[in-house]
Amino acid sequence: MGSVFGSKPSEAHVIWRSGRNNDGKKKFDFEYLELWAAHFGVDFEQWTRVDHDRADEPREQFACVFRWSKSGGQELSVGDEEWTMGSQRKPRTFVEIDEEGVVRLRGWNSETTLDVDELVLKKTVLKLKTADGTVKKLDVRKLSKRPETTSS
Repeated sequence: MGSVFGSKPSEAHVIWRSGRNNDGKKKFDFEYLELWAAHFGVDFEQWTRVDHDRADEPREQFACVFRWSKSGGQELSVGDEEWTMGSQRKPRTFVEIDEEGVVRLRGWNSETTLDVDELVLKKTVLKLKTADGTVKKLDVRKLSKRPETTSS
């Protein structure tokens, strides 16, 4: 949380720039992101890894995972019971933010990486302002529900 000097622009901010005219250093409140995730029943994960789309060195990553998938593994059945052994649980849809403020957003059919200067959480909506000034809004409920498929 921010202090009296250089505090957050609002309680809903996760990423913001300090200083006048928002030209200062990026600031983060990942604790608020974790509380937000818990409030909406979203898994909050934290890990260190290299994401070659964003950097060549390991960075701390903070992620809200909306849906998980399992990959790999071997099916085993005995009688009426079936098991999958050796499968890995992997994030399927998520928002992942690294310690530099670069966001990786993975939806059901696409993935994008954005350099974010501001991230505000308003209920289930993420409001992002990118480094080039573009404002994007995403209702994360779209990441929690499988898209409807139409059959021909």
